[in-house]
Amino acid sequence: MLVSIQEEIDDEQVSELLKRLSNMVRATRARAVIVDLSDVEVMDTFLAENIQKLASTMSLFRTQTVVAGLGAAAITALKSFNMTFGHSLIFALDAEQALEKLGRKMVRIEDQ
Repeated sequence: MLVSIQEEIDDEQVSELLKRLSNMVRATRARAVIVDLSDVEVMDTFLAENIQKLASTMSLFRTQTVVAGLGAAAITALKSFNMTFGHSLIFALDAEQALEKLGRKMVRIEDQ
């Protein structure tokens, strides 16, 4: 399952996304969730905590969470928050690398 978070997302939208994603993962029994944050330029503590909460919740469903697309500023912010993510969260440069880390391969339509 691939989820793209836009920069403009507010606190209420993040909370709603977590609820909807949890329901979708439970219903589909997805084995992995890739959270694409490539459009997020500023990482605040609320978003970081919710990513941590998402990974923790997904691990209860035995679903791996991969965060992809973080820019240098967002990575620096995450490090400054001193948060621990443990094994429930994997980081990747982009969605393609996220799939590779999950043992999957991206197939582009123009490559076929």
